[in-house]
Amino acid sequence: MTSHGKSRTPRLNFSPGDLSGFTSSGLASFGDINPTAIVRELLQNSLDAGREADIKPSVVRFEIEQHPVSKIPGIKSYKKAFERAVDSQKKAQDGMLPDQAKGIVNAISNCLEKKNCQVLFVLDNGIGLNNKRMTALLSDGFSIKENAGTGAVGNGHLTVLPASDLRYVLYGGLVSGAMIGSGHTILASFESLEKKRTSKDGYFTIENREDLFEPFVFPRDEQIPGFISKKLFWIKDNWKRGSGTVVIVPGFNNFREDGNNSLWDMISKAAACNFFAAIYQGEIRIEFAGDKDKLLVLDETNIYEFLSGFESEKRTSSKFLSGSRAFEAYETIIKGEEMSLDTGIGEITVKLRRLSENGRSRIDLCRNGMWITSKLPRLDVNKFSDHVPFHCLIMLKAEDGEIHRLVRKSEGPLHNHLDAKKWLDSSEKHNLEQAMSKISDILISTVPRLNNQTFSIPDILSIDSHGFAQGGRRPAPAGTFEEFRRVSRRKAEGEEEQEDGPGPRKKGPGKGGKNGNGGGGRGTFRKAGSSVPFGATFVPKGSRCYSVDLKPESKVPESEIRFILDENLDNSCDDSRSEGFVSLENIKLNGKDASGERLMYDENDRVLGIRLGALSPGQNLKLDFDFVLPQDIEAAGSSTVALKAEIIRRTASGINKNNNGQS
Repeated sequence: MTSHGKSRTPRLNFSPGDLSGFTSSGLASFGDINPTAIVRELLQNSLDAGREADIKPSVVRFEIEQHPVSKIPGIKSYKKAFERAVDSQKKAQDGMLPDQAKGIVNAISNCLEKKNCQVLFVLDNGIGLNNKRMTALLSDGFSIKENAGTGAVGNGHLTVLPASDLRYVLYGGLVSGAMIGSGHTILASFESLEKKRTSKDGYFTIENREDLFEPFVFPRDEQIPGFISKKLFWIKDNWKRGSGTVVIVPGFNNFREDGNNSLWDMISKAAACNFFAAIYQGEIRIEFAGDKDKLLVLDETNIYEFLSGFESEKRTSSKFLSGSRAFEAYETIIKGEEMSLDTGIGEITVKLRRLSENGRSRIDLCRNGMWITSKLPRLDVNKFSDHVPFHCLIMLKAEDGEIHRLVRKSEGPLHNHLDAKKWLDSSEKHNLEQAMSKISDILISTVPRLNNQTFSIPDILSIDSHGFAQGGRRPAPAGTFEEFRRVSRRKAEGEEEQEDGPGPRKKGPGKGGKNGNGGGGRGTFRKAGSSVPFGATFVPKGSRCYSVDLKPESKVPESEIRFILDENLDNSCDDSRSEGFVSLENIKLNGKDASGERLMYDENDRVLGIRLGALSPGQNLKLDFDFVLPQDIEAAGSSTVALKAEIIRRTASGINKNNNGQS
């Protein structure tokens, strides 16, 4: 299937390669068809291309059209390769395809059998693609982007492939008026006509060569099919640009959505919720040209309107921001106080906004205008549980120096989390953690403290989903119960740092902790009270359903109970503990449905606490509930889940001035 240079007509060329099936691991890590992930990748590359071209705003235009399947560039060689791949895979599997492969093969077959298919075109006015950039774009992990970029060409381009039922994406580039084209499909290994093993990867090229640095001969100018060049001419004629790029997704599957959301709804939401900072700064403009020839636009003039439309959305994929959180972050951009902080490895800009007393503190990181993560090393929001709730938005830019480089280097391929341990060496990891610690220290000294009494946790319940666990002062079967207390570890500077760890339970409602605040606590749901000693028995009724018997050991005029996830379950980020509180559903108190004022909600309308009212020593209380793990936590239904149970006394709250005398 490899061209030998005799023909100058582009086609899909497959070179010799390793054995792989239709469910190859190389594509599996990018197999998420979440529209947010795909749109983020497309917008990120276009935004970087605009920055490199020094043009503002970067304009990204989405077009959806219907085209004959027979007109897709390389479709004849695609069909031949696909047929041989199916036959070869069946032969290797004793005549049967694996179940997962069947779904992929059926989707491809159904698309090929159609007369017309849906095609998504994504155009931008950036720096365009030349031979070097196109080669990097088609590679896996071979990046040519400079440190100023948001992402990396060659890292993550596979993100777009699941949006094509053909698993085929085409590219066109325009640089100084010169055109270049290419494409990439991933099928499965097959036996060629010459009885040679052929790679799963096919490239739309003139020729594939055995050259590490110039492995492809790309079609240029008149060699490029009109399917691609027509859009490059459009960029040249309508945007008056001598450079730009088009990404083409034939067999576009609408992100496999069920039709409840329009394509523009999905694109504009993903753009608004992830690039709100870049849009606010006028760096990017998103356009959509649909079937009705009506141009829809998202830019700095209407971003607030778009985000406010998502204000009530509470749930989303754990990988990205929900609509409500994106709206809150944007409000911090426009309403927050701007501060310049010296991290020791770069001066950064942050926006700081005080929230309502019932709000939950949060810290978000945007880098080069794109939201990255809310989980940052040494910036655990639980450290701020005795401070006024706030939202901090870190606006990291390429010119911020070493801190930008380290953050960018520690991001995963989807640029939505940090993994310093995986991507940084020990000195780099130390420098990044120290910089984040400095940000934390500045926030602690800047944000006012609350005047309420916090509490320690005398009883921690470790609950086995398949077993029986007991807590409080009652004995427990071996291996089902661990009790935790606040223990100290000594920092290098000689300052004590509090953390949860195993150990014997303290008697009574511990009063230790910094500033007499009882040892702190988790900051996702503001603490207001001291602990209540109690005994508890948990009986599992299902993988996420429990019946709990409680017996308080002291008299309390007003109380509430909450359940917190053991922070050690979430290892997605160095030194990043999860927000912790499980949300409760189908709650019964002493056999009756708990509702109304008994339930305590967070800003996302999740029930995180139950008001128990007055308690008497020895009083028996029975709670039945289902619980839902926090959005950023994944655990199999059969896995052990550890919860921390808290009963606290309610007390009045207020606000103290902070150490700097600010209120």
